Amino acid sequence: MTKAGLANAIREVSFMRDCQGKSGYAPVIAAAQLLLDANQKAGTIRAGVTTDDFFLATAGIWQIDFNDEWQPRLTWLIDFVMAGLRADAPVRVSALR
Repeated sequence: MTKAGLANAIREVSFMRDCQGKSGYAPVIAAAQLLLDANQKAGTIRAGVTTDDFFLATAGIWQIDFNDEWQPRLTWLIDFVMAGLRADAPVRVSALR
């Protein structure tokens, strides 16, 4: 969050669908894809999670007011998202795709 503009860039990427403007965020998307692929291969996260899924799931992090008591909320959100990504996490909703 200390990097100028990073929160806004991640926020924008989380709301974009396939569009021309998304190409400017290619390095961020590629880095996330590398992490997702490595964790799916290792069996630590569920199969089929896309970068769009990941950015949408983590979008709440970029909405936190970092001028307030943000650390407990950030910890809770990260734990919440990671619990949902776990390979052994129960699936409670039908697939949207």
